[in-house]
Amino acid sequence: MSEIEAAEIVDPKPAIEEGNHHCHSFKEKFDKCQARVEGGDAGEETCVEEFFDLMECVGHCSAPKLWAKLK
Repeated sequence: MSEIEAAEIVDPKPAIEEGNHHCHSFKEKFDKCQARVEGGDAGEETCVEEFFDLMECVGHCSAPKLWAKLK
């Protein structure tokens, strides 16, 4: 593959994930947790559970669209 061909290849995943509005509630929970942690009000909280819930939703909603692009 030449440099020109490689430069023309665009990864569809970021655009598909960005357009995913079904996971809004998970994103909201993650953002609230991040605000608590950054504000120092969370104690030992790390937001790992909220992060994984968000990523699972994004992956679940994005996977069919990604596979359709790859076929």
